Amino acid sequence: MRISHNLVIDHFRKQKRIPVVGKSKMFEDFDIFDVIDNKESTKEQDLIVDEQTQLLKNLIQTLPKNQRDVLIMRHYEDLSFKEIAEKTGVSINTALGRMRYALINVRKQMEEHNLDLLIQ
Repeated sequence: MRISHNLVIDHFRKQKRIPVVGKSKMFEDFDIFDVIDNKESTKEQDLIVDEQTQLLKNLIQTLPKNQRDVLIMRHYEDLSFKEIAEKTGVSINTALGRMRYALINVRKQMEEHNLDLLIQ
């Protein structure tokens, strides 16, 4: 009985993920290209990503050195907080705090400059 129940739940979950194309008012603004994922990027998209990357790098450079170092080690060098703490000679909690303040400061600067970075 439990197996049947779970199979029914799986079926309906799968149905939610499949886009439905119909003629109802709900689908008047439906565009199939919003559903289809085009893996190839255009030159325009590449330019936008390059510009946003440069803007983000500029924002990171304005951070205090200790925050900038932790952010770079974490996101660009892919180090764990334990490794960052050892490398910088501080506690893990200090490294976490610096990362937190770095992210807060970058977000604040983005809001001040009305930047909406789409980098994922």
